[in-house]
Amino acid sequence: MKVVVCVRQGLDGEINPFDASAYEAALRIAGAEVILLSMAPASAKDFLLSLTRLGARRAVLLSDRVFAGADTLATAYALSLAIRRLSPDLVLCGRQTLVGDTAQTGPMLAEMLGFSLITNALRIEVSESAVTCTTREDGAQKAALPALITVERIHTLRFPGIFSRVGEVETLTATDLGADTAKCGLSGSPTRVLATFENTSGKRKCKWITPDALMGIVAEAREKKPSLPVVDAPKTTLDPKKALAYIKKHT
Repeated sequence: MKVVVCVRQGLDGEINPFDASAYEAALRIAGAEVILLSMAPASAKDFLLSLTRLGARRAVLLSDRVFAGADTLATAYALSLAIRRLSPDLVLCGRQTLVGDTAQTGPMLAEMLGFSLITNALRIEVSESAVTCTTREDGAQKAALPALITVERIHTLRFPGIFSRVGEVETLTATDLGADTAKCGLSGSPTRVLATFENTSGKRKCKWITPDALMGIVAEAREKKPSLPVVDAPKTTLDPKKALAYIKKHT
């Protein structure tokens, strides 16, 4: 069985964690030929080479200025051309990246390839003609091969062995793929990412403590007297009863 795993390098230089889970899932399929596929600048070659030490003997890098600025649709288009060349039985993708957080590329890719699709897989079992998954939202799902599966963070990617060897990385351009440049990169992207930001609303400041320190912190908190709010006294002279009522109302 031939399995293609789509991977992306994160902003920290490491593999996207959802893709790492998909890669590990592929490596656990007995007897499978695992091929890595990524679309990135030429500098990502070293990144892919390091991943081949884990079990995939081959990686394919799609690298061309034409691909720059691609949104999920243009990315899926370029990946689909490479996958058709590779003719796999199964394609595994991480559920999403941590950059765009859209989870769109996998389903788009399956549609372009005409592959069966299962998303949010928590468990994967592969036979000669089908794949069966336990999914987060839809329970047990079965699909005929060829199929594309998007994988949740269900596995931790293994470390390379002491005697592991580096595999091969093949670089393909838009010309090599016979790509329609109007469907690639910015030209083929109907959407634009103008800015990204982290949602910090609702964040709490937490302090981690050890169990043996808990009782001391509780005792210290019980000894503290609650501070009363400072209330500005009325500027005009009031009746004592009215003054007391004013204070009660504002405390």
